[in-house]
Amino acid sequence: MLSKTGRFGARVCTVVALLMCAVILLQNRPYSLAVPLAVAAGAAVLWLAFRFVKPGRGTEIGLFLVRFALALGFILWLESQPVQDFDTMYRAAVQLARGDHGYLQDTYFFNWAYQSAFVAYEALVIRLFGESLLPLQLLNALWMAGTAVLVYRIAGRVAGGKAAVAVGTLYTLYPAPLFLAGVLTNQHLSVFLLYAGLYVLMSGRGLSWPRTVGAGVLIALGNAMRPIGIIPLLACVIWLVLRAMTGRSWKTLLHGAAAAASYFLCGILLSALIVGSGINPNGLANNQPMWKFVVGLNQETDGRWNRADYERFIVPSADDPEGVDAAMREEVAQRLSVGPGKLAGLAMRKSSAMWAGYEDLYWGFGHLDPEEDALPRISWNSLQLLLAHVEKGLYLLAFALAFAGVLCRLTRKEKVGADLVPVLLLCGYYTVHLIVEVQVRYRYFLMPCVFILAAMALTNWWKEE
Repeated sequence: MLSKTGRFGARVCTVVALLMCAVILLQNRPYSLAVPLAVAAGAAVLWLAFRFVKPGRGTEIGLFLVRFALALGFILWLESQPVQDFDTMYRAAVQLARGDHGYLQDTYFFNWAYQSAFVAYEALVIRLFGESLLPLQLLNALWMAGTAVLVYRIAGRVAGGKAAVAVGTLYTLYPAPLFLAGVLTNQHLSVFLLYAGLYVLMSGRGLSWPRTVGAGVLIALGNAMRPIGIIPLLACVIWLVLRAMTGRSWKTLLHGAAAAASYFLCGILLSALIVGSGINPNGLANNQPMWKFVVGLNQETDGRWNRADYERFIVPSADDPEGVDAAMREEVAQRLSVGPGKLAGLAMRKSSAMWAGYEDLYWGFGHLDPEEDALPRISWNSLQLLLAHVEKGLYLLAFALAFAGVLCRLTRKEKVGADLVPVLLLCGYYTVHLIVEVQVRYRYFLMPCVFILAAMALTNWWKEE
């Protein structure tokens, strides 16, 4: 009975992921000729890589070097500057590297103390290499290159070597993260660490205690950089529970518990370290946990950041944080009370806003004059439009293949293999962003997962020699 329940649960998750991919594809529309051309070019890259490139260490090194070179090129070309939250964190890191804790006077580091871990990371780099942006940006390029290798490795684990080469190559060329290469966002390091945790758990023929604990620690470190670690952690734990239910050793449940325990213990230790070192007396706490829900449930702005909510709740939080927290909880309850019809409509509009929009180029290109020439007789504005269309084409190709890969999964006898992990990750991340604040930039975390799911289609369509 438990075995049937476990397989049924895995099948339900797969169907849900399939529906989510379908919704995203239906909400996207090609807006120019550049989009189908990019789809065709991406498909050609996939076929050529699958046909002519062999899996192996050389391929892995090649993917790393190409991704690093592309990221470095964007860094040197665009000369992006930190803005908004990233500027706040960078300036705090400069102060911390100098031994100055004046940044703690900013209510930003009380409200969202969890950002202190990334500030500490930046401060360490600044202490070692100086206050120039370039060392931090070069590390961004390394993390991005490392993520490309992880896409290749995880895809190989769930779909085979040739399919892994194909999607690894396409992800290496996928431009959206490159637009953020010079931006001091915490996403680069966080994404690398979170997928490294997934890979450590999924690698190997069976589970082992070092890998289980290591996965929990890596996911906790990624969460400290950007607090979304609970989603990949739950994907891992649910996978292990379903594996245990379908006839594997019940020791599998202990592995799930060990991953969760190491994750939470590492988080507690990191928070204590932040407090003990004087970086932030609030550790890695989130003292305004309702903010993302307040924004995410705003019907007027389709769940996107807006100044009205910010001035109503965050600005007064410096004087009365507890009162503001209570007011936000009341507002969330009110916004949830509008009825299932309006909430469903909001969820679909949020899905469209996050998953169907063009990539937001403001972060990497916003400091440039859109009318100036980026290339001879091509303005920055024209170039951004072209890049956005190219990105959209590769994005649609990846999601179309992911849809096909998930569909193929329904026909497999093995229901709780390692390929269930990216399915669960897609379900979790998409669902969470039906509730919390959405930004196009937040797609970054899930895109490696989408390319991994795409590999599952290729291995069914194209036979390895």
